[in-house]
Amino acid sequence: MNQFDEKKSLLSSFRVQCFLRILLLALTISVLAWLVVATTLYATMVILFLFCTGQIWALVHFVEQTNRHLVRFLESVKYGDTVNISTSGRLGGSFRELTSAFGAVVEDFERIRREKEEQYLALQTILHHVSIGLLSFDDDGIIDFINPAARRLLGITHIRSLQQLGASYKPLLLAFDALANEGKALVKLVLNDEILQLTLVSTRFRQRGRELTLVSLQNIVSELEEQEIAAWQKLIRVLTHEIMNSVAPITSLAQTMSGMLENDFPTEQGEQTELVSDIRHAISTIARRSEGLLAFVENYRKLSRIPEPDFAVVRVDDLFARVERLFAVQLSDRHINFARAVEPINLEIIGDGALLEQVFINLVQNAIHAIAAHPSLSSQIRLSAAQSPTGRITIDVQDTGTGILPEAIDKIFVPFFTTKPDGSGIGLSFARQVLRKHGATMTVTSELGIGTTFHIRF
Repeated sequence: MNQFDEKKSLLSSFRVQCFLRILLLALTISVLAWLVVATTLYATMVILFLFCTGQIWALVHFVEQTNRHLVRFLESVKYGDTVNISTSGRLGGSFRELTSAFGAVVEDFERIRREKEEQYLALQTILHHVSIGLLSFDDDGIIDFINPAARRLLGITHIRSLQQLGASYKPLLLAFDALANEGKALVKLVLNDEILQLTLVSTRFRQRGRELTLVSLQNIVSELEEQEIAAWQKLIRVLTHEIMNSVAPITSLAQTMSGMLENDFPTEQGEQTELVSDIRHAISTIARRSEGLLAFVENYRKLSRIPEPDFAVVRVDDLFARVERLFAVQLSDRHINFARAVEPINLEIIGDGALLEQVFINLVQNAIHAIAAHPSLSSQIRLSAAQSPTGRITIDVQDTGTGILPEAIDKIFVPFFTTKPDGSGIGLSFARQVLRKHGATMTVTSELGIGTTFHIRF
């Protein structure tokens, strides 16, 4: 710093400026007093008086700069702006320290505010992308927050209060009332022919003076189905293993004894002929039934050995066309109209074409049997596929058959359960397991005498 800068810094000091202003004011007052006592220059007196008043006002204004700096600092804290005390450089070292302290505090406030904004944005991002539905509402049922996962799960778009939910959501509203305090609940909903098993977990918190309830919603249908399928597969493996181990020796022994009879009793004479004939017939029956039981067990072992899908792009309309060609003769012989509708026509899904084709073969075969038990002039099987605005694909297999009894509709996916005298009870269970491997679900709606519809959602 050169000599000129040092003099400039000295003159800009707050103390020096106060001293010079007071000194000038004292001189002005002294001159004004001398004029009043020793002269009659009234005009000069008036001018000096006004000049003296101006100096006093300027001195007070200059001294009050500290208050103005403090006010600007507090306002900057209030509104989140960075304080800028432009006069700090010409007020001396003490004011530079004050400005520096003010600036440090405001920077801390600004940093904390930025961190809170970043945390808020991060939390909002997490809440909007988490797969679990989240819903918060106050004691009056006014919704404070609902994330996209909850909207997709409940099939709603714009909603402001719980009272806007329709009659289909009544079990959910009752559960919300029961969860006034923290707790858990399991709710079953049927929305657009889709069954939802929702597990609810709630907690209470306070925000902006309002008591809010936060509820998480998670559809556990797929988890329940997966556990159910795993349990059935385990049971099938155990049963088939034990049955195979027990029946195989019986079959082998029956075949051995039959051969021994052929060798030891080649001819049949008298009473011995009747006895040998009965034994041979009994052994033959044992062997035949044992072989039938082995074939039966082997058939059910397929349920626990479904191959993993070989995923590829499958055009839905082509899939429907292949199924129609396979049943063309049966449909014609039974005078059943087969209709298919795909919207858009080029709709595609990702899956194993062969496994999915087998699923629709089973469903169409069941539909043909249902119509055969309830024939009419308007017998029809309809396959339709559409894509929702959210991108979810729904495929319906509809028939005008006899329908399913209400007491049986919850059991049709259970392995070995069948409503047909000659049914095996594995077709629908197989279809459900294949769809499960594709990340799809299958539900059913039916009305006696009208028909049945299987809903598949990818």
